[in-house]
Amino acid sequence: MKKFFKNNLYIVLTLLFLFLLFKNNRIFKTCILNGSILFFESVFPSLFPMFIINDILINYNFFSLFDKLLGRPLKKIFHTSSAANYCFIMSLFSGTPTNGYIVTNLVKEKKLNIQDASLILSYAFFLNPLFLYNMLNSIFPNTNTPLKIISIHYGINFLIALFCRKHNYTEETLEKEKTPLPFTKILKESIERSFSTLLMILGTIIFYFMICEGIHIFVKSPLLDCITNGLLEATGGLSKLITLQSNYKLKEILASLFISFGGLSIHTQIKSITTEENISYKHLLKGRLVSTCLSTLLTCIIP
Repeated sequence: MKKFFKNNLYIVLTLLFLFLLFKNNRIFKTCILNGSILFFESVFPSLFPMFIINDILINYNFFSLFDKLLGRPLKKIFHTSSAANYCFIMSLFSGTPTNGYIVTNLVKEKKLNIQDASLILSYAFFLNPLFLYNMLNSIFPNTNTPLKIISIHYGINFLIALFCRKHNYTEETLEKEKTPLPFTKILKESIERSFSTLLMILGTIIFYFMICEGIHIFVKSPLLDCITNGLLEATGGLSKLITLQSNYKLKEILASLFISFGGLSIHTQIKSITTEENISYKHLLKGRLVSTCLSTLLTCIIP
């Protein structure tokens, strides 16, 4: 019965969406173009090079060097494996959904098991730092608010990582290093794999942009429209905060909420990437819910 209801709900929503698409064709056309522009201006330039860099590092067994440089202190702090530490550090700089791409490739290369990979996704979740800082500066110009929100976001992920110290990370696959592929071969494979993943990300972004536009037709309240957009697509929600006429503190709280949760669009992207290796989504969702609650609370408290 539950499955029957769920299937029919999808059919009804899809037919409603089809109706809106024909009725407001010009609006949705603009929406698709805006989603594509966002992807090619912000997402593609930040993700594509990180995908290539990560594949090359994994191919040439970067773990041995990484383990010597940072492995010991990170293991003492987080009780994690070298592969888990690598995912965490790379996610700090590259953002999400690169974290899903890295974790999936490490599982594929037998350097990380599925259980560890699922848990890592709960705390190795950061929006691209450069993009995030620029976006927050456009919402809160000439203030310390961007640094405060980013610090809260990063700090809570560190706390979740510390909370996960009870988990016994495994190192059994780390020693089984393969002979690196020739550079031209790994570059070719990496480009093919990266474009396949990026095409999926582009489609997901456009899909959620269209859903947000469909909701906008029915929701006329600017505040409610902003919140809906932020929960579905974090970038769209943050963009709407720039022009939202609202209380300054409320805008801070909403920005922190959108960033910590990440938006269902990014959740869908990560889930699509990690499904290839059957990596569970539940830890990612739990981590984002905890992070969202704590970040919202801290943003309310900290002046």
